[in-house]
Amino acid sequence: MKKFILTAMVATALFACGNKTETTDANSATASFPSNASGYTLDSSANTATLQKINELGWSGNEVQARTFYTDSAVVYDNGNKLTIDENMKMIPMFKSKGIAVKTEKYDAIWESVNNKANEDGIRNYVFAYENVTFTKGDKKVNVIVFQAAGFNKDGKIAKEWNVYDASLLADLLK
Repeated sequence: MKKFILTAMVATALFACGNKTETTDANSATASFPSNASGYTLDSSANTATLQKINELGWSGNEVQARTFYTDSAVVYDNGNKLTIDENMKMIPMFKSKGIAVKTEKYDAIWESVNNKANEDGIRNYVFAYENVTFTKGDKKVNVIVFQAAGFNKDGKIAKEWNVYDASLLADLLK
């Protein structure tokens, strides 16, 4: 009887202390979420990488290639001003013509929210980023915190984008 109890205790201890593995991921058909969840968040994805690539291309002066990541009818809300993507892309050469170099120094935070359902524009995936962007003209440097949100369609292209920042910080450089 003592051997049986001892064996049972050892087996129970081994079972309780064993490694547990989680096999369900958020994209699997068996993933479960709370009934009131409207989606989920990813700390990195193809879309977060795309947004970083667009910023890198754009600020380096390759706005033509950066433009390929947007839909033909993409809209950008730059501090609330509604622009077509082509109007927005014209800002890059404007900065260059004034001798201003622009670079995203770092991303304080970047993540993607994936909604369970697409909205009326067909957007289900949104990438959000807080960026430290440096504007340099000669020996003057201005660091601007930019909040950028981009809505991606099912083809992985940006259909809507929002950029919010303190434009007053750029006034001296734009003179």
